[in-house]
Amino acid sequence: MKKSWRKPLFTTIKILVSLGLLYFVFTKIDWDLLAEEWRIANKFLLFAGFISFLISQVLSVLRVDLYFKKAEIQLSFINNLRLYLLGMFYNFFIPGGVGGDAYKVIALNKHFDQPVKTITSAVFFDRFIGLCAICILICLGIVFIPLDIEFWIKAIIFSIGLIGALVGPYILGLLFPRFKSVFYPTLLYSFVIQAFQIGTIVFSLLAIHPEANIFTYILIFLVSSVLSVVSFAGIGIRETVFYYSASYLNFNPDVSAGVALMFSFITLVTSLFGAIYLFKRIKF
Repeated sequence: MKKSWRKPLFTTIKILVSLGLLYFVFTKIDWDLLAEEWRIANKFLLFAGFISFLISQVLSVLRVDLYFKKAEIQLSFINNLRLYLLGMFYNFFIPGGVGGDAYKVIALNKHFDQPVKTITSAVFFDRFIGLCAICILICLGIVFIPLDIEFWIKAIIFSIGLIGALVGPYILGLLFPRFKSVFYPTLLYSFVIQAFQIGTIVFSLLAIHPEANIFTYILIFLVSSVLSVVSFAGIGIRETVFYYSASYLNFNPDVSAGVALMFSFITLVTSLFGAIYLFKRIKF
């Protein structure tokens, strides 16, 4: 298969996975119950969840800027934020076209005298360190979740997470010396970013269903974030993971899916801000 067909094929598969999972979950949700939960939800807490998500995105801009600086790309915070929002819009609303990360590479290569490979590496490692942080948090959090797993297994998983946090950035620095000095700082950024995204889930959960097991929901959210790479913008996978995890853990699956939908909605609304820069050119 020619390389030019790979991205459209993978994008199509992701979209089909998202649509299939959404249809599957949507046919099982009790929409009357969920509508009532949303109607009586604490609107202040929902707004707090939205603000928490916005903060996570601002921190994401600061994180990627560390990689850009190592790639000798100097962007003001405002232009970096504009580029980030436009990338979010592309990722969420234009399936099959130029992805948000690809657009960043193209735009920066056009305006800065840096090779595509260098810019691509900066964008890739920004994504990769974020994924590493999520995996580490899952390993560390497994100890605090009431799952029917032997303690020694939990201890091994916890140790893997701890070693990954302490040693992982050092190993990456040896392999990719250009970005060596920023792997630890960006991992720390990633932990804080995930804390604010977890805040969005917690605020949404408290607004809809205050008595739920918050720590377990946090782990479910982190797992769904990792699995979201096989769907389009995480849609479908997140709702499915929340719904079936709740069923397995004896939570209310309708409420659980509702929290996941709320996170997807907040992501959608935030991504819309990027549409401004489809018409208003970003001046580097």
